[in-house]
Amino acid sequence: MMLDRVYLPLAAILLLGAAGQATAQKVFRCGPEGRVYSQTPCKDGYEVPADDKRSDEQRKAADEVVRRDDKLAQKMARERQAKEAAAAKQGAAVIANSAAAKPAPAAASASAASKSAAKKKQQRANKAPRPAQG
Repeated sequence: MMLDRVYLPLAAILLLGAAGQATAQKVFRCGPEGRVYSQTPCKDGYEVPADDKRSDEQRKAADEVVRRDDKLAQKMARERQAKEAAAAKQGAAVIANSAAAKPAPAAASASAASKSAAKKKQQRANKAPRPAQG
């Protein structure tokens, strides 16, 4: 109990000090076209302002929006996963009208296709000119 009274205020002071230092950090833009950010100075780099000018109320409001959006995203992910699981149990879907959706037996359709191809080949052979005998 006694230690809690000593450590809690000490921890609060340390956290507040760390928060104050976090806002005072320097940020540098480095690299080609300034596309790399660094906390240490770099060759051909320059310092960019990185202090947060929002009030405490604005920060709290922004944090609340992030928490609300995170909860919503988690809820949406659970709903999507439930729908996907339900869809997986249903099996494959057929995209066509119900009359045309009935597949023909594979053997019958393959047989009909080969008969049609043979018939066309015979018709072409009958139309081809024959060499004269003699």
